[in-house]
Amino acid sequence: FLNLLKVIRGSGDNRLVTPYGLAITGNIIAVSDWDSHQVKKYSLNGNFISKIGSYGNNNGQFNFPSGLGFNNDKLLYVIDGSNYRVQVFQQDNTFAFSFGSRGSGPGQFQYPVRIAFDHNNNVLVTDLYANCIHLFSHGGQFIQTINCH
Repeated sequence: FLNLLKVIRGSGDNRLVTPYGLAITGNIIAVSDWDSHQVKKYSLNGNFISKIGSYGNNNGQFNFPSGLGFNNDKLLYVIDGSNYRVQVFQQDNTFAFSFGSRGSGPGQFQYPVRIAFDHNNNVLVTDLYANCIHLFSHGGQFIQTINCH
């Protein structure tokens, strides 16, 4: 992990501008980079592997990515905060699907920030402004909201 610290001060595609979220699966470290609007992948020894995204609101683009995580199938789920959604990517960085939208209804976000998975591979998303947790299936279908104010 110490080699990853060198990446923060690196240059080019491998440089982290504002690292925010971190997820690890196998030998891959994924880091959401807030100000570059990208997710960058590294090996455990800090070597740059690839990047996902750019600024925007199309599939595969981000507007301040934050929390991220790998599910049991090694799909990468990324909170796309200011686009009010979760984007999901295959292991080869191909866009798979997204879910969520802006709002206060079922399955909608006021400002999503963190993500986790339960033992059934369901997706839990914290919503900072709604003060609650949203529960979705691994495919992005809304199940319920927990502790919403």
